Amino acid sequence: MQKPYIKLAATLASIGTGLFLLERYGLSELKGMNNGKGLGLDPNILGLLVIVPYILILAAIIVFMVGKMRRL
Repeated sequence: MQKPYIKLAATLASIGTGLFLLERYGLSELKGMNNGKGLGLDPNILGLLVIVPYILILAAIIVFMVGKMRRL
């Protein structure tokens, strides 16, 4: 029987990792556009693209730890 906090933590970690990989691939592709000059992104959007995957992975770690402590 799998516990719900493990499912939630795994989902958050998977989404965070997927966004991280997508962001890395996407930013490297944007550098090659416009004859090598790159494509200008709004700094707010760029900041979110970088921060959100780390927040999701950190949330997964916290959910797992709190869930584990409550089950002891």
